[in-house]
Amino acid sequence: MARQPVVYLHLTSLSESRNSPDRMQAKITKRGSEVSLRETFFQLGTLCDKFEHYLPLYEKWFGKFVNRAPRILEVGVQFGGSAEMWYKYFGAETEIVGIDIAPRSAGTSFLKVIQGDQGSTAFWDDIARTYGEGYFDIIIDDGSHDNVHQIVTLQKTYGLLRDGGVYWCEDVHTSYYKNVRVQGGGLRNPESFIEFSKQIIDVINEKHTKFAIGVGKTPAGPHVDPQLLSLFRKVQGVHFYDSIVVLEKGEPLKFNRINSAPNMAYNRIDNPQAEEFTLD
Repeated sequence: MARQPVVYLHLTSLSESRNSPDRMQAKITKRGSEVSLRETFFQLGTLCDKFEHYLPLYEKWFGKFVNRAPRILEVGVQFGGSAEMWYKYFGAETEIVGIDIAPRSAGTSFLKVIQGDQGSTAFWDDIARTYGEGYFDIIIDDGSHDNVHQIVTLQKTYGLLRDGGVYWCEDVHTSYYKNVRVQGGGLRNPESFIEFSKQIIDVINEKHTKFAIGVGKTPAGPHVDPQLLSLFRKVQGVHFYDSIVVLEKGEPLKFNRINSAPNMAYNRIDNPQAEEFTLD
C-alpha cells in the first residue's frame, strides 16, 4: 500500500534490528503455516504493512498454494516483510522474486530482489526474457500504486503467470484519487486501473457480442478490442473487492446450455457452440 516517507524513516531501524535472514530461516519449517495468515502476520520479525481485510482474502485466493512451493512475483517489497509472510505461509520451498525501484531489503535465501521501475516496458521485457512465459504461480502488485504503473505491470506480466495462477493487484483505491498522490485517478477516469480492469469483464463475455441466443450471429457489434482479447484470452474470472482486483488465469469456461429433461435437446440457435461465436 502507499506509505508516507516519514513512516519509512521512523521504522528502518526496527526492520534492521528485529530479524536477520538467518534468524528468519530458523523459524521456517518445510511445511507451510498451520496457523492463520493473520497470526503469521503478527508474528513477523520484519515490518509489513497491510489493510486488515486483505488477510482473509489472501487466504481465500492463495490458500491452494500452501505446501506447493509456489513461485511468486511481488512488485513492491520494501523491507521484505511481506516476503517473510509468504515464505512462512506457503512453506520453505517458496520462491519469491521481488521488484522494487528503491528496495530496503538486500534479499534472503527465499527472496531475490531486483531493482527496477515497474512503469518501464523495457524493464518488464528483461524480466520476461529471464523467467519466461508461465513461470509464476502468483503475481502481486503492491508497488507504486500509480495507475499507469499498475496497468503496465498487468499488461507486461500477465503472460508470466501460469494457467491456474492468480494475479492480485492491491491498493487500487488510488484509482479514485483525483489530482492527489498518483496520476490517472478519479471516479470513472478512463486512465485509472479500475476502469482498465473493468474492460476484462467484456473480454470474458466478448462472445456474446457476436451471437445472440435464439437469434443468431450479430456481426454489427460493437466488439471487444482485439488487443485486449489477445492479452487476456486466458482469464476465467475477474473479482473486485475494496481496494483489490484479482484475476484467475486459465482457459475460458465452457459455455454450454443444459436442462433437467432427459429427452430435451437444443438447436444451434439456442445452444451455440464455439464455432458460432466467430464472425468468419
